[in-house]
Amino acid sequence: MGATTAMMFAKYGCKVVSVAHVKENCDNVTAEIKAAGGEGVAFTADCTDYAQVEALREFVMNEYGRVDCLVNAGIHVAVPQGFAKMSLDKWKQNMDLNLNAHFHLIHAFLPIMQEQKSGNIIHYTTFGSSGALGMGKQRHGYFAGKAAAAVLTKRIGIENAKNGIRANVVSIGYAEGPLITRAVANAGADMDAVDKQRDANVPRGKQILPEEVAQVAAFLASDASSAINGTEIYADGGTSGCTYGP
Repeated sequence: MGATTAMMFAKYGCKVVSVAHVKENCDNVTAEIKAAGGEGVAFTADCTDYAQVEALREFVMNEYGRVDCLVNAGIHVAVPQGFAKMSLDKWKQNMDLNLNAHFHLIHAFLPIMQEQKSGNIIHYTTFGSSGALGMGKQRHGYFAGKAAAAVLTKRIGIENAKNGIRANVVSIGYAEGPLITRAVANAGADMDAVDKQRDANVPRGKQILPEEVAQVAAFLASDASSAINGTEIYADGGTSGCTYGP
């Protein structure tokens, strides 16, 4: 999802700094951006470590001298499923990745936007952060951390609106992508069967594509969405508006 978003922004003319904790990942995205004629650079950082986020900030400012848009499109952990499996260590890991990393990014980059009197923050969350997915076991750490990060994002937007800063959340529903493919493979499940079940959970009968989510983010990053701030937009095909029943 993050890679597709980075390439979509580059397609629209943005100068993109791709960030990942695995060097190969951000390098590959940057290579694709450049191959398509876009402009971008890569930076490796574990955003749960504030010192590395500070290093990222210094790199960006040295490279471009400003920050127009900050998109957190990929930092997360979604295990375990079911509260009985939740340990103290796993809870801390969930909060570090799903919440604290996002706080680090805002804490590091917001002052730059305040000084500029302009800026845009976009956070990707799961629609499971606002409603339970089914009635069985839940991914408590994932949902709780993402929900908190979403609220933080929206409140930052409200508090800084008079500084020309907007902050919004994209809530993603059942979507296709390599993360799902890897998770299914690791679980030894049938990909076709999983896809059919996930497709059936979306009113249109087909999961959301990463490109569709990236287009929503691009809209939120543009002046065309200047009236939208401190809110959450659902890129889920309508699933969040449905309930169980005949």
